[in-house]
Amino acid sequence: MENQIKKQSVTLVRVYTDDNNGHISTMLEQLHKRGDVIGTTIFRGIAGFGDQGHIHQSSLLDLSGHLPVVVEFYHKSEKSEELINFVHEQINNAHIISWEVNLSFEHLD
Repeated sequence: MENQIKKQSVTLVRVYTDDNNGHISTMLEQLHKRGDVIGTTIFRGIAGFGDQGHIHQSSLLDLSGHLPVVVEFYHKSEKSEELINFVHEQINNAHIISWEVNLSFEHLD
């Protein structure tokens, strides 16, 4: 078998929220189950501010709170709008950006 590089057009979706806003683990499970999402990553920030202008940052005493969280996933373009609407249902006041990208990956023949 030989590996080939395949390319596919997908929509990359990035969701900005915080770890006190919504149910991140539930959303992750649902993205996995409902949308056959190709890939998802959740990043937890150490500092940030949102539309209210309040700065939130971690310290050694913080275990959780209002720290920034970015959920990033990609999917076939035709399914992405449905998933973006789903995320809005799951997370109050999420800010979501998306754009078309080219995904390249190895495929076994």
